[in-house]
Amino acid sequence: MVTCPWCGTNYTSFQPNCDNCGGSLPLPPEMGPSASSATLATPPPPPRDVPRQAVWHILSSDGWAISGLVFSLLGLVFVVVGIPLTVSVVAAFVGLPFGGLGLVFLCGGIAVLVWRYQTANRTVELLREGEATLGEIVSVTQNYQVRVNGRYPWTVEYDYEVDGHLYGGKVTSLSSPDLSQQPGSPVYVLYGPDDPDQSTLYPSPYGYYGL
Repeated sequence: MVTCPWCGTNYTSFQPNCDNCGGSLPLPPEMGPSASSATLATPPPPPRDVPRQAVWHILSSDGWAISGLVFSLLGLVFVVVGIPLTVSVVAAFVGLPFGGLGLVFLCGGIAVLVWRYQTANRTVELLREGEATLGEIVSVTQNYQVRVNGRYPWTVEYDYEVDGHLYGGKVTSLSSPDLSQQPGSPVYVLYGPDDPDQSTLYPSPYGYYGL
């Protein structure tokens, strides 16, 4: 029996979040931190063999990147339709706002795509060259306010220590977190040797096997 600590709803089997309130559910004893630490996969020393196409795999499961692509495509359609309407004197009053809105969507979508591409590149670099340290999962939540391709994004927040300084990080993905990645569970964190504030989890939470 698993009981939600937020609203008291009981479940006969474990699931990451409560269906009633969305809160994170605690691991049952047989799946707790002590059990998960025994099977925790240790990252190999850098440099690790991470293929370049991992960037695209990360982007394909990134809610922001997918939203940016959708807005870019919508903006392109609006612009393509709006320009001919603007040229036509009769329909110019429709084409101008249509094309203007398209430009806003297109520019905004491209900006988001560039941002997420740079973030994905940093993540791949951390998976390849990052130094490993043990951290702890702080929270695992699912955002029910945003829905991308029928799925709600997950956010895993974690803490880790480097040279006596405590850092925090988070990863967001459309892929469901591993059952071992629950609040209080140990986890390996890969951080930037030159910038410990930059980090990601190992194994990769983006569903790319082997990372």
